[in-house]
Amino acid sequence: MFRYQAAAKQMIQQKSPTFPHALKQIGATVVLALSYYEMAEISRHLASTPEAVTPVWPPDGIAAGAVLLFGNWIGYGVLLGSFLANFWAFRDPTSFLSLVISTLPVVGIAIGTTLGTILGAFLLRKTTNHRYPLERVTDVFKFLILTGMVGPNVNATVGVACLVLSGKVPSSACGGVWLTWWISNVSGIFIVTPILLSWGQFIQKKRHPIWQWLSLSSTSKDCENLSHIRHSPVNSSRLRFWLIVVEPVLLTGLVIVIGKVAFGKGYHLEYMLIPMLIWSAFRLGQSGATLLTFIVAAIAVIATVNGKGGFVSKDLNQSLIQLQSFIGVITLTILVLTATIAERTQAETKLRLAFAELARTNETLEVRVQQRTEELNEKNTTLNQTLQTLKQTQLQMLHSEKMSALGQMVAGVAHEINNPINFIDGNLTYLSEYIQDLLRALQAYQQYYPNPPQALHAELDKLELDFLREDLTKILESMTIGTERICTIVLSLRNFSRLDEAELKAVDIHQGIDSTLVILQHRLQATAARPEIQVIKEYDQLPLIECDAGSLNQVFMNLLSNAIDALLESNQGRSFQDIFANPNTILIQTRRIDTNQVMIMISDNGTGIPEEISSKLFDPFFTTKPVGKGTGLGLFMSYQIVTEKHGGNLWCDSTLGQGTKFVIEIPTKSSQSTLTEPY
Repeated sequence: MFRYQAAAKQMIQQKSPTFPHALKQIGATVVLALSYYEMAEISRHLASTPEAVTPVWPPDGIAAGAVLLFGNWIGYGVLLGSFLANFWAFRDPTSFLSLVISTLPVVGIAIGTTLGTILGAFLLRKTTNHRYPLERVTDVFKFLILTGMVGPNVNATVGVACLVLSGKVPSSACGGVWLTWWISNVSGIFIVTPILLSWGQFIQKKRHPIWQWLSLSSTSKDCENLSHIRHSPVNSSRLRFWLIVVEPVLLTGLVIVIGKVAFGKGYHLEYMLIPMLIWSAFRLGQSGATLLTFIVAAIAVIATVNGKGGFVSKDLNQSLIQLQSFIGVITLTILVLTATIAERTQAETKLRLAFAELARTNETLEVRVQQRTEELNEKNTTLNQTLQTLKQTQLQMLHSEKMSALGQMVAGVAHEINNPINFIDGNLTYLSEYIQDLLRALQAYQQYYPNPPQALHAELDKLELDFLREDLTKILESMTIGTERICTIVLSLRNFSRLDEAELKAVDIHQGIDSTLVILQHRLQATAARPEIQVIKEYDQLPLIECDAGSLNQVFMNLLSNAIDALLESNQGRSFQDIFANPNTILIQTRRIDTNQVMIMISDNGTGIPEEISSKLFDPFFTTKPVGKGTGLGLFMSYQIVTEKHGGNLWCDSTLGQGTKFVIEIPTKSSQSTLTEPY
């Protein structure tokens, strides 16, 4: 079923919602039958030749339009209407039997009319895929051929056969009668059916005021040209009046006047009707153009059957053929033109929609590209940050493993040295006592035996017993000092490594600084090129600091080693006396900032650090030392230990030519975990 069929049915149902569906169909069938009958009577009255021939049969156009609009079920109305229209023409009221006999061909004609109408509608639906048949040029030709020409073949054939069988038409005249019948049916369908279809489509699709329809029925280009006028308040009412009244009335008047002159006065001006119909096709749309075509065809038919106009000839069939040719030409022209306009309008609409969709797609694409670019930039930034974090983590792991291995080695060395040193240190006391006892025994022997034999006396002189007694005491004292020094170094190594303690513990950071200085003592001592580097300690009274002592000692080691390297670099080109007069100095200060934070400052009086380098000091792999003497990880790892592991801060303050100061600020209480007590 056509889409406009469903809309027509829905419109009928909406108008009478209280009636059942079957009653509505019966009412529609009766209305169609009455319309068919009334149109047949009007056609016989207005357009019947002296030979009782009607050249145009509009009822078939009504029947075809109704079936196409509402469906095959309304064919009962066609059957009833055709029966009523032909019953009064062929009935024989002489007797009841003659009445019944005369009714039989009427029934056959009604059945043939119904079958031909339904066949034409079926073929059109099948070939157009249930589309509106007047909106495409190809569908227009299908309508004219299948519905307008093929369907009437059944009507004419069945009708003429019934008349011949009933004896109302001689068999010798059946050819001419068939042609006249077929031409009249074709003319009716060509003239009337497009009006019904176009107005049905109009009612379905354009349910807005008539002036808006009139403007929309124009071509899209005309609408664009008039759009600025239509939106003008001054010209709005004038334009509406022109579109509603003046233009349709003017076109209708011109068509009627030219038709009257061409067909009524004998002037051959039929061609002047073509521009008027074309004008209506562009300005009034398909519904208005088909209505004017109907008016032109009606004028031509009425004039021809009354013996007027250019189509009149002595042969009736020739006149009908000429009339049908004229009706076919103007119908074909208008339907093809309106279908072309409709296709163009649809194409322009689709093109505008496509451009609008393309614009939206481009806009959406630009937005999506921008969003995607931002997402990629964000992901790239995140990836770079992740990569940087991964590198830093890898460096920390490498450094931690390195320092852990170094700490284990230092702890192992300290442990291995500690045992024999403790053995030596513990036995030195007993050795000193034993030697003192021997010396007292020797002194007692000399006291009781003052005159030893000559050989013994010579041996004692050779041994220098007095020097031996004095020097042996000094050797023991030196050994005691040496073992104490080694024990101090071992203890400093153990304090520096802190491998035997928990990761976080409350410690005395002064002890860690002192242990680091002991390990670096060999670099602080005087050499042939310079005097000793002076270390000045200004310690404040600090509480125990909860920290990772091992890693914090690494920070002290890195900062003090860098201070020594800076001082040694500043000595380049200076003499021993110059350095002695202005000695290398490392100042270590500790301060308590408040109850929760302490500060450690390590400064030197070297050459200082340029400002452009100061901002890069804590970057990984950045170093100013020659290749092989620095990795660029010391200050970076120190910064990570202070800031991330202890929640503190490490910063540098340097003045070129005066020295450099590194400041460590760390909290006294760690928030990472519960700490172990010091021992």
